[in-house]
Amino acid sequence: MYYQYPLKTMVRSRSAASQLQFARRAKVALADSDELLARPGTAGLALFAANESALDPPARILRELYGDFVELRPPVVRVIPGEPAQEPVMNVRVVSRKEHAAAILAEVRRRGARVDEECIRGRTYLLRAEAPLALLLGLPAALDRLTGGGADSAIRLARYAPLPQGDGPEAA
Repeated sequence: MYYQYPLKTMVRSRSAASQLQFARRAKVALADSDELLARPGTAGLALFAANESALDPPARILRELYGDFVELRPPVVRVIPGEPAQEPVMNVRVVSRKEHAAAILAEVRRRGARVDEECIRGRTYLLRAEAPLALLLGLPAALDRLTGGGADSAIRLARYAPLPQGDGPEAA
């Protein structure tokens, strides 16, 4: 269900008597889109996202509304169950100044991504790669640290692929 959104996180209230009531109120502040889907439940507000960046605006809105009383859990990669289980594989595109090329390439390779293209045009560096989403969690923040906020990255779902043996949900 909702496999076009390969990430999921839960938002909970630290002060509400009922997580379901909190989730219903919080949902009103968020609009569903191609990048994000919010669904209230008894455990809190489930946010389904296309990528990590899609979680930033709702997190900001909910923190503005509820302050320290809101708890945003870390995102979890959603796996399609079955035999074999399927994991999301993402396309990655990074654009930055060329002086950051070596650091960006090293970070992407360290995460096990397969580099499909890289080029330098003038003072701009472009990298395209592909990797399982589980390996890419935290990449936008890492790129911001490496480039001083000078990298523009896009991570989008390419497809689902079988998990390598021993990596399924039962192995966790």
